[in-house]
Amino acid sequence: MKQSSLLEAFLDRPAPNFVLSSSFGNDSLAMLQWAVEAGLPQRHRCVTLYSDTGWAHRDWAARVEQYEAWARAQGFETARTSSVGMLALVERERGWPRHGMQFCTEHLKVLPAQAWMELVDPSARATVMIGKRRAESSKRADTPEYIASSAQSGGRRVWHPLYAHSHAERDALLQRAGVAVLPHRSDECFPCVNAGKEDIKRLTEDRIALIEGHEAKLGNTKKGSPRTMYRPERKRGATGIRAIVRWSHSKRGGFDMADFTGPSETETGCDGGWCAA
Repeated sequence: MKQSSLLEAFLDRPAPNFVLSSSFGNDSLAMLQWAVEAGLPQRHRCVTLYSDTGWAHRDWAARVEQYEAWARAQGFETARTSSVGMLALVERERGWPRHGMQFCTEHLKVLPAQAWMELVDPSARATVMIGKRRAESSKRADTPEYIASSAQSGGRRVWHPLYAHSHAERDALLQRAGVAVLPHRSDECFPCVNAGKEDIKRLTEDRIALIEGHEAKLGNTKKGSPRTMYRPERKRGATGIRAIVRWSHSKRGGFDMADFTGPSETETGCDGGWCAA
């Protein structure tokens, strides 16, 4: 069913009680299992909301469909938002998102979710549930259980039910749901502009070539710096996605851009260290 048809079905019904922001990665699936065990979808109208960023890993769509079906079997309704997509956004902004200028989350996820909720819950009565946990990182160490009125959620109440859960407690929820723990972050945006070496190693040649083409299309800044997806100063001088992939396979402190001349004629595909299976 097309997204427009799905939205029409929501507009013909009362507003949901709970909207669960769901990438279908580890934390959001654990949150869905927590909600099932708390009896929420059995007693209330609960909707899982997935943000289609247009930049997911090529295998992520199948995962979303799999766990949307699982969610519906548990009593949830499922919905998705769409966006302009990463590459169109990058072209519009004339540059890639990065630290201090991470506009991708706002335009690919936050604003589409706000627009969807304004249509299906114009009175802002729904509670938005998000799977953030304090144990995730130092930046999330102060995550509260509740936010009475969140601007990002259109003034709605936000609930972080797993805010105090450890990794082990989250993994136990996943185990009870019959879900294997992913060894990496969610892939609804892949690669993330904040990706580290392990995520970059997972890039396949088709995505590398796609990024490379758009880096070339964006050209240089007024100061002559190339508009690359990753900042060279954060990757030991690696400039451009091909160099970034080489950097991801280097040992800590072992990459030197001065030694990088590009692949030789015999270095092709994953055998040359340019992509990961």
